[in-house]
Formats: sequence, structure tokens, C-alpha cells
Amino acid sequence: MDNYQQRKTIEPTGDPRAEIGTGAASISLNLPYPPTANRIWIRAYKGMRLSGRYRSWLEEAGYIAIAQRAGKITGPYKLFIEATKPDRKKRDLDNIIKPISDLLVKIGTVHDDSLCQFISAMWIPNGDGVRVTITEAA
Repeated sequence: MDNYQQRKTIEPTGDPRAEIGTGAASISLNLPYPPTANRIWIRAYKGMRLSGRYRSWLEEAGYIAIAQRAGKITGPYKLFIEATKPDRKKRDLDNIIKPISDLLVKIGTVHDDSLCQFISAMWIPNGDGVRVTITEAA
């Protein structure tokens, strides 16, 4: 076992939904629908800053994720996103990936979003918000 594999640790979530049958550690979270990546930053007097709406979503979604006892995956991971459209507007599915990735880093579920090796995102017809599943990459 090389040093990289020795450093890779996973803390259990205590959530029975964390097992998805692949043998790899998994974390599943139900989150509110995030703001679009196009609205993360706003112009400020000196440069750019995070928008208030985005900061509010990060705080709310962070509390919700922590309440679901989100575990941690410290090595490479795969990200699966299932989202329900919040309204009838045309939306780009890829614009919800960045806010979700930022949240996972902020709450400590993953160490760094650069460790993501695979992303899958899809619209689902029924549900509320976003279901996010993070699995350890083999």
C-alpha cells in the first residue's frame, strides 16, 4: 500500500442511506436547490465578492447537511447529483455543480473539490431540491 492509500480515510456517517451497494464508502445528502453559478459573484467597490444570496444558501444548506450527519471522504471521490427544477424556467444543469462542490468543501465532507474524479448530474421529475451522493473513488 503506497502513502496515498494510507492517507485515504473515511469516517462513518451513521446514516443507513450511506450504503449504495458498490462496496465503496458513500454519503447521501438532501439539500435545498442552490443558486446558479452565474450568481455566485457580484461586483463590489474593489473587485468581486460572494453574493448575499449565495452566502445565505451556503449557510442554510450547510446546517441541513450537518443535521444529516454528513461524513467525510478525504481521498478522491465521485459526485452524483439528482435535481428537481424549482420552477418552469429554462435552467442549465451544470450551473448547480459548482455551488454544491463548494458546499461539500465548506462543511468538510470532502477535503478539496479538485479531488473529484467523476461528476454525474441529472434532472429528475419529482422531489424537492437536490439529492447529492458522494462515493469514494476506487
